[in-house]
Amino acid sequence: MALTIQADRTRDIEDAVRSRAARSRAYRRWLFFSVALSVSLALAVEARAADRSELWPEVNVFLTLGPRTRVFIDLPYTNGKESENATLETAAYLDISLKPLKKKLLTEDWQQSRYFWARIGIDRIFNSTDGSGAVAVENRGIVSFYGKAVLPADVMAEARVRADLRWIGDDYSTRYRFRIEINKQLIVHDHPVLPYFNVEWFYDTRYDGWSRILYQLGPEITVGPHFRYEVYLARQTDRLPKKDALNALGLNFKWYY
Repeated sequence: MALTIQADRTRDIEDAVRSRAARSRAYRRWLFFSVALSVSLALAVEARAADRSELWPEVNVFLTLGPRTRVFIDLPYTNGKESENATLETAAYLDISLKPLKKKLLTEDWQQSRYFWARIGIDRIFNSTDGSGAVAVENRGIVSFYGKAVLPADVMAEARVRADLRWIGDDYSTRYRFRIEINKQLIVHDHPVLPYFNVEWFYDTRYDGWSRILYQLGPEITVGPHFRYEVYLARQTDRLPKKDALNALGLNFKWYY
């Protein structure tokens, strides 16, 4: 009996050591990512010192309606992103998904467990600018489609195609957006952390050309079942109607119900 108890204790100790080692490896990966992120920011600021820098705070609320649908409320406040002015957006979307094609994606996370899903919604942007540069309110209808593929080492590649149907004052136009993202979920101190990098291209019918490229790099950190937050770096390069660029630090707070 004593030998059995001792063996059980030894296994428990070995399991604890392996668990600590796994957490340590995850922490080192997260530390490497954080250092790389900081270095990237420093290099970007040094190389683009003449470009302006902005803070983009945002609040998201997700309401799950069923296994295939949820409501998404978005409240971003940005400067230089949607117009030359500081703008407040109020947007509401309905997310509709298909069932996962493989059990590998059957996770508790709504978005991460879908191979293909769609988002439709409406968006109102205050303090936007029209074609003449005058301040105007912008109303949008938005349709997006998302697709996902699993790469080696459980890295995820996600593509998004989005159409913005825009009414800026009395003018109507369409903007098409194409985004590619790479991400991988890690577990750091028992909390999921999702580092990601994405690039998005914008085609604007007002100028009949590719008007913008947007880069984003950062992690999404899960605090609990109902709250997550994102801290990311953004680099926005405008080509039309004029060449311009800015750097931004994004803070996104997310609630899930």
